[in-house]
Amino acid sequence: MNVSDNNSLRVPVNMIRGMALLAAMTLPLLGDPLSDTFAKIDRAAAKFKAMTADVVQTAHTAIINDDSISKGNVKFKRAKPGDTRILLEFTSPDVKFVSLEDDTGRMYIPKSRMVQEYDLRSRKNIVDQGLLLGFGATSAEIKAAYDVTWIGSEMVNGEPTEHIKLVPKSPEVRQSIKQADLWISDATGTPLQQRLVTSANGDYTQLTYSSVKLNPSLSDKDLKLNYPKGVSVEKVGK
Repeated sequence: MNVSDNNSLRVPVNMIRGMALLAAMTLPLLGDPLSDTFAKIDRAAAKFKAMTADVVQTAHTAIINDDSISKGNVKFKRAKPGDTRILLEFTSPDVKFVSLEDDTGRMYIPKSRMVQEYDLRSRKNIVDQGLLLGFGATSAEIKAAYDVTWIGSEMVNGEPTEHIKLVPKSPEVRQSIKQADLWISDATGTPLQQRLVTSANGDYTQLTYSSVKLNPSLSDKDLKLNYPKGVSVEKVGK
């Protein structure tokens, strides 16, 4: 091989090296998808106080590959850390109300004329971490409770989202929540979809939101579960 042959080989090799160096210099500027998603969450958390939305709940039973679907609406208020109130009203296929206030959860089914009242104090850690998956939690709170992985960019109800997977760090919480998934809206930084995997075989409950309104005016009365006199109340748990 003559000198001119060596020079002809050297040009593309030098070009490849130059491209590799440019890529290495540019890569840190491209951004980390998970860090970008956390930044969106933090911007939303700084402003979040309340929300209302239409909701579709999917309860998936893996062993028979069956989905039970309920539709309704939700009101959510986080007045301050540790003070979160939720009222869910399902209208289809059956009317059912679910509320969370302080350390008490309630479920009212008008057809049965019964309210089940749950004392959640013994499960406070699980309830608190579950609420982190809602609205108003910062990335620091989420990272403190979960190992987080960015899954990818996905569409939910025609809106772009960032899908992240969360695995609870606490063994106690993992007994009830094996894995959680959030689909964070690119536009608002709040979840458009949440999924809680509750068993090793893949059972999960999923909530999908639409017509979301952030920071509407909600009083405590708006989030209180009301039921008629004469309805029986059954206390469950301590």
